[in-house]
Amino acid sequence: MQPTISSSNRDPQTNLFLSPGEFCTCHICVPDSNERMAAIMFNKQYYSFFKSVKDREKALSVVAKLQEKDNNAVIVKTPKGYTVWVLEPTAYLRRSKQ
Repeated sequence: MQPTISSSNRDPQTNLFLSPGEFCTCHICVPDSNERMAAIMFNKQYYSFFKSVKDREKALSVVAKLQEKDNNAVIVKTPKGYTVWVLEPTAYLRRSKQ
C-alpha cells in the first residue's frame, strides 16, 4: 500500500517521514471507542499514535509491517527517536471539555 503523502520526485522511504510544520497534534476518537487518543492531523486526515522506536530502520520496519496489513502510516522524528502514526480514516476530532 502506498503512503498517502504525495510527491513524485521523492524517495518512497522519505515520503513516510513528516517534517515539523507538515502536521499538527490533536486528540481523536474512533466510532468503536470513546477513548481519547493522541493523534496528528496531516493532509486533512487523522493518524493515531502507534509506537515509538529509537532508530530509523526500526521505524521503517514497523511501517512496512503495518502496510502489509493494509494500514497506512507515517513517521515523525523526535528528540529521542521516531514515532509511528497510523491512519484512522473514521476518526473525528475530540474537543477538550471546557
